[in-house]
Amino acid sequence: MNPSCTTHIMKRLAGANRVLYVNPFSSDLLGVSRGKRRGFSQRLIRKAKSLSRWLRKPQEGLSVFSPFFIPIQGKGPVDTLNNRLLLWQIQAACRLSGLREPILWLENLRAADLLPFFPNSLKIYHVSDLFSHDGYVANRSIQRHREEKITQEADLIICVSRELYELKKNQKSRVFYLPHGVDFELFYTAAEQQKIWEPLRAIPRPIAGYFGTLTDSNDIALWEYCAQQMPDVSFVLAGRVTAGDYSKLASMRNVHLTGFLPYETIPSLCAGFDVCMLNWKQSPWIYACNPLKAFEYMAAGKPIVSVPIRELEQYQDVVSIARNPQEYVHFLRWELQSDTPVRKERRIEIARSHDWNVHLNRLSEILQSVLDERRNE
Repeated sequence: MNPSCTTHIMKRLAGANRVLYVNPFSSDLLGVSRGKRRGFSQRLIRKAKSLSRWLRKPQEGLSVFSPFFIPIQGKGPVDTLNNRLLLWQIQAACRLSGLREPILWLENLRAADLLPFFPNSLKIYHVSDLFSHDGYVANRSIQRHREEKITQEADLIICVSRELYELKKNQKSRVFYLPHGVDFELFYTAAEQQKIWEPLRAIPRPIAGYFGTLTDSNDIALWEYCAQQMPDVSFVLAGRVTAGDYSKLASMRNVHLTGFLPYETIPSLCAGFDVCMLNWKQSPWIYACNPLKAFEYMAAGKPIVSVPIRELEQYQDVVSIARNPQEYVHFLRWELQSDTPVRKERRIEIARSHDWNVHLNRLSEILQSVLDERRNE
């Protein structure tokens, strides 16, 4: 639903640089569990549509490239063929975009196999998730090997959460903690001016809301429990269902599934929530993550109830963290009844300090220092 963190960063870097954004090419048809086949098929359809455009230029300075590849990993001959296909296409896209020796921004571990072809490029490893636990890749050993290779060859590592930083800080000399950002003005303005998504006005209040792709990684049973225990609260879940059984939730009187909504609609949707939810099944991936929507909720000033995520522990004065279903229901009630203007303002100020432009300034300083060090070596 939302643009990814890399999308946000590249769009802003393109303001003063030439950027070639390569759409992910790491899907693995053999690595998708039965429960995720629905979402994977939708991903392939979207990928096929993007392939039809191959190389496009959505804004000045930014080219978006969608390479053709075979969606299978971990099979020697297929990997070899994919590497040749990808290298040829990426080199062609670089020439068309005027890039001779690009700085490599690495987030897709599949790119590890292509690093030998860019020996002199500055390599930045953006650790935005616990990639070794990617549920869409069958061969975890290959995934770990690729992750280790990128770590070893990276000139700079950027980690979006404290948990990921702790895992990486002793592996290289240049490792930085730089969390996700937020389109602060979009979410703040929509909430302050009460620009509420019109269909939301017909839903009884109070509203507990969530936006994001709906998968089997979300704790569906937790949402069912909350909706049963809180019949006086409307639960609005906005996003495309790509995996998991949401049929019971969809049948509940006080649950509303909106389906996919474009990003430009999300600030006005969030403006209509009375409390916001961060809800996933517990796993190492989730505990180590930094959910983009957390700062978006905060920018709108909204109270938040979350499952345990280490990155949010530093905000426990303004975010309620529930460790079981009973606590989740308790904190939803508490936030609806007991939030204060002081806590709201604190959330807004936290989000303001994490505006994407603030982070881009910090990132630019880091990159410049690394470039200066390389020139002096």
